[in-house]
Amino acid sequence: MKKYFALFLAALFFLYLPELAFSQAQDISFSSGLRIKPGAHFEYFLRKLTWDDKQYTSELKSYIFALNTEIEINDGFSISALVGYTLSSYDSLIFRQLPFSVELEAGNIGGYILGTEIRKSLYYANDFEFGLHGQFIYQIGKEKNWDLPGLSVTGTVTGKPTWMRASAGPYLKFSGLESFSPYLAVYYNNLWGKFKMKQTIQTLEGSEDKEIKSKSLIDITLGSILTLSDNFFLKGEVHILPSGDGMDLGVVAIAAYLF
Repeated sequence: MKKYFALFLAALFFLYLPELAFSQAQDISFSSGLRIKPGAHFEYFLRKLTWDDKQYTSELKSYIFALNTEIEINDGFSISALVGYTLSSYDSLIFRQLPFSVELEAGNIGGYILGTEIRKSLYYANDFEFGLHGQFIYQIGKEKNWDLPGLSVTGTVTGKPTWMRASAGPYLKFSGLESFSPYLAVYYNNLWGKFKMKQTIQTLEGSEDKEIKSKSLIDITLGSILTLSDNFFLKGEVHILPSGDGMDLGVVAIAAYLF
């Protein structure tokens, strides 16, 4: 995880360097172009997962409820922070290395989420804007306990999931309409993580760590920004991720206020 996070931060840094150099060359102060956009973030996604060296598949369904703040440093460059709560379902994961095998059918498991995003415009042509966008999200699941049914003695299992998601790629936005700006993006979008399961049956104990990885890696995003006033806008996205034998889906909705 540390390796991927370091690579993502390095990418953000090198994207920012040209913008910083340009601002200094033009003698533009930091505060002259600074704009802050706090808002509310909602997301739902469904991703197919592989595990046990890609021998098996299951699904991850997740809901994200978060607050986000975007800071636009100057025209064309912005960075965002995201913090919130998630509900995620990992049903059909099977743990075979425990004293008694367990197939997870536990419904939603709560967790906390932290994230960062970066956006950099690179080129303008008439009413079209071409740029790059990147995002990294880290989800920390809460520990959850379940009783084992059908035993003559007391038995419990304890699960704790975590996952990360990194995406990056180009976007093309059309700004020729008065209050409506549609855009198309193609991202590399990878999700990976771990589900830790521990089982206790009186004095008998066992644990297993299940590595999970998303089956789909290419994300085709259709989005739009609807400007309702000089200080308020809505943003919506539909994510389509082909996975070979079908597709994964995601929906994002953001409401934000501009200072």
